[in-house]
Amino acid sequence: MNEGRATPLLEAHRKLGAKLIDFAGWEMPLQYAGVIAEHTAVRTSAGLFDVTHLGKLRVAGSGAEDGLQRAVTADIAALEVGRATYALCLTESGGCIDDVFVYRVGPAEWLVVPNAANVHTVADAIRAAGTEPVDEWDRYAILALQGPKSFAVFEKAFPGSGATGMKLYSWAPIDLSGSAGFVARTGYTGERGFELYAPFEVAQRSFETLLEAGAIPVGLGARDTLRLEMGYALYGHELSLDINPLEAGLSWAIAWETPFVGRAALEKIRADGPTRRLIGIVCTGRGVPRQGYPVTAEGTVVGEVTSGNHSPTLGSGIALALCDRSSLDGIEKVAIDARGRSIPGDIVKPPFITR
Repeated sequence: MNEGRATPLLEAHRKLGAKLIDFAGWEMPLQYAGVIAEHTAVRTSAGLFDVTHLGKLRVAGSGAEDGLQRAVTADIAALEVGRATYALCLTESGGCIDDVFVYRVGPAEWLVVPNAANVHTVADAIRAAGTEPVDEWDRYAILALQGPKSFAVFEKAFPGSGATGMKLYSWAPIDLSGSAGFVARTGYTGERGFELYAPFEVAQRSFETLLEAGAIPVGLGARDTLRLEMGYALYGHELSLDINPLEAGLSWAIAWETPFVGRAALEKIRADGPTRRLIGIVCTGRGVPRQGYPVTAEGTVVGEVTSGNHSPTLGSGIALALCDRSSLDGIEKVAIDARGRSIPGDIVKPPFITR
């Protein structure tokens, strides 16, 4: 947990009428106007999220590169300054401790961004791999501006910053009311956009500037439905200590030539073939699938839902489910047992929507 930690935007959220919830020790906005309206705002306009609860672990100095290279599955050495990458942090047995974003901020300096609930376990893993991370949780607020109109909004808010010319997974410094921040072309919604790292002292002004430029405040409820429509993994659902990256369809996030913790275990799983695989399900009957609901094929339980919800874009239930690989041969239709009521569905390959 993260007792005593709070976003500098908490009062701003209250003034906007946000419904606040506890999230890994942080009081964060679940919604403002409603999840469906906010979801639609991101898909059609530009939504603004406060994701300051995400971790900020700085890794720097002698031995930092070697240690971090062992701690995560990405090729840290090949990452250029000004670039970012998605990576996984694993156990020796190949289970997932967390998924993270890694930014190279200097020749021998990186910023690792884990999920809020896993900051301490990721820090421990980095430490065990041979380098000491510094927890900079209160250095930056993180504002995620996402949606088809995000470029126009960002340029109006911060004219001449050059951010709209940046490539995906790149970052650049930005002046925010005289304080040094940085802006990255990253996100978790499937829409184009930015993640703005604003120093705490100018976070509220940066937030208000983006709202004044046309951004719509969006809570974490819509963030979840948006990522689910894209089939993006969420820790504690599609990733856990009991689910390895090959089962979760994340082999693309593994630099096999690097000496990351868990490589030997994953190489064996890759050689043998994973016994489970993650599938997408679009419900063809009424009902909303939820995590833990059994998935059946031809009357036999073959797996369970890892994430499920109503898709505001499709107007139907959608789910990600971890299923027995051999039981799905030739199967195109399944059913989800929603507490005794069967919801039929088609197996699809995520994402569920096309952007």
